[in-house]
Amino acid sequence: MKHTAPHFTDAPTVRYADAVRQRCRLMGAAWAAGPALCCRLWAVQLVRAVLPTLGGLATGWLVSLLISAPHERGELGVAVALCCLLLLAGQAADAFAPAVEFSVSQRVDAWQRDRIADLMGRPPGIAHLEDPEVQDRLAAATLKGLPGWASYTFGTAAVGQIVLVTRVAGACLATVVLAAGFSWAWALALLASTLVVRALTRREWLAQHGTVRRLAPPARRSNYWADVAVMPWAAKEVRIFGMADWTLGRFRETTSGRAGGLARVRLGLLRRSAATSLLLASGVAAVLAALAGAAASGRITPGSLAVHLGALWGVVAVHGMDVEAFDVAFAGLPTLAGHRELHARVARTSRPTLAGTAHTAPPRPVRGRPPHVRLEAVEFRYGPTGPRVLDRLDLEIVPGELLALVGANGAGKTTLTKLITGMYGTTGGRITVDGVPLTPDWAQDWRTQVAIVSQEPVHYDLSLRDNVLLGAPAHGVDHDLLEAVAARAGIEDLVGKAAAGWDTPLSQSHPGGMDLSGGQWQRVALARALYAVARGARLIILDEPTSHLDVRAESAAFDRVAATAGDASVLLISHRLSTVRRADRILLLDGGRITEAGRHDELVARGGTYAEMFAAQAARFGESATTEGRAS
Repeated sequence: MKHTAPHFTDAPTVRYADAVRQRCRLMGAAWAAGPALCCRLWAVQLVRAVLPTLGGLATGWLVSLLISAPHERGELGVAVALCCLLLLAGQAADAFAPAVEFSVSQRVDAWQRDRIADLMGRPPGIAHLEDPEVQDRLAAATLKGLPGWASYTFGTAAVGQIVLVTRVAGACLATVVLAAGFSWAWALALLASTLVVRALTRREWLAQHGTVRRLAPPARRSNYWADVAVMPWAAKEVRIFGMADWTLGRFRETTSGRAGGLARVRLGLLRRSAATSLLLASGVAAVLAALAGAAASGRITPGSLAVHLGALWGVVAVHGMDVEAFDVAFAGLPTLAGHRELHARVARTSRPTLAGTAHTAPPRPVRGRPPHVRLEAVEFRYGPTGPRVLDRLDLEIVPGELLALVGANGAGKTTLTKLITGMYGTTGGRITVDGVPLTPDWAQDWRTQVAIVSQEPVHYDLSLRDNVLLGAPAHGVDHDLLEAVAARAGIEDLVGKAAAGWDTPLSQSHPGGMDLSGGQWQRVALARALYAVARGARLIILDEPTSHLDVRAESAAFDRVAATAGDASVLLISHRLSTVRRADRILLLDGGRITEAGRHDELVARGGTYAEMFAAQAARFGESATTEGRAS
């Protein structure tokens, strides 16, 4: 199911009270991720924020002593030592700050990933994972829609918010010092003008940043055409079809358009930034002139002048625009909003996970024997207004049988497997296992008794051994069992040819790794399912599991499954009817219901839809309508 990632543009606009609450949540995330580390971050940033003011106070004391008591060596020594200590503290804080900021941001990012993973993994089904709105909100909560060059994360946003708060605290302290020793009016005017200039500068820079983000699609197109021109995966066709000049033309076209747009935005920003900088410079110049006049008239001493100059710098320092503003605006606030919306959407989507049951603790089927699965008048639709995929469907999987399910593409065969495994909840009717209704309370336990091989198995970036062991990860490694499963699934040659045998990574991104073909991946998935059966799974679902194999290889694979499944039940879904004719029973799914049922020869003799489908395939492959039962 396709979905569109959210389009990130300018920073979100929120009410002041909401903005304060969200920024407090950002800082709370840093505390929740690691209180001790968060305290270290606060300490380092507070030291950096108040040092200009404290340095001014120490310098003013030293200047006063040099003028009034130049021979008081003891007191002068203390003043000099204090100035040196503050200087060293500033150097130490600047040196430690990057490491502490990085550690906190990494911890917060890990904490946020855990929250998202827990939220998405909590519902027992997968309906919420296939909901486009959930995926959109997940992209917002995890910043997946950001352009590739964006380096900010939720963790850097939490750190950035703490940095901003400490800077404002340092500016407030400097304002108090300047006001107490000089003038409240001048001090407050300087603070106000500094904050106004910072707000204007922030707005301009965020607007430019939003423009850059809006130009991300043409940037991606430009990068794509650059890759087409030079990367190996496109080299053959580019040269065979003579596309080199055309490709370079597309690259130049997309690049020039984007560059022109950025240039216009940045020139406008520079002009407006010059105006705001002039405003701040005028305010600072006015305060400096007032301080100079006060010093010249004797209203303040040279020592006090040094103190006020340090405080002046402490106030002005808050206007600086570093990356923290971008982190908070484009990573922190959108992530908080996205997580809140994601939580609400997941709750709405996953509420009816398995229909017709209460959250009581029902009796559970006995493990260790083939299950008796029944679907009674089951209905299912995607979404409340979607068409019925299944319409009062009745189906029974008898313990130990090989049951085949066939039907046209889109008939609902794969949907049916997701219902049987508790991934989806029914819209109507019920599903029972050994007479016990399938409920959310034990759906996960039920899935540990099921092994499945799908048409497109997951390519786990792990070793060959681990790819098979994932069939029953809770059990230990049994090497003899692994070898037996490899032989049954037909991957013994793959193990023998692999550079490191079972330890070979199934990805060339690892040293000594190897890539597999589609058919080889399906055989590995089959081995994983057989390993699960050997470890206690009692229902095997084969959903077009060998579509990448040729007819003979597919037939041999199913023969092996039938021969090695033991007393486990097997549900086989395949579009190749030459394979399903080996089943004990064959069901035809059409129009959301089971319209035909029986053995292969019985269905062919009836001359219905199944017989027509088989005749069409037999004519293509030159097969005859012979019957073969399950291997014993």
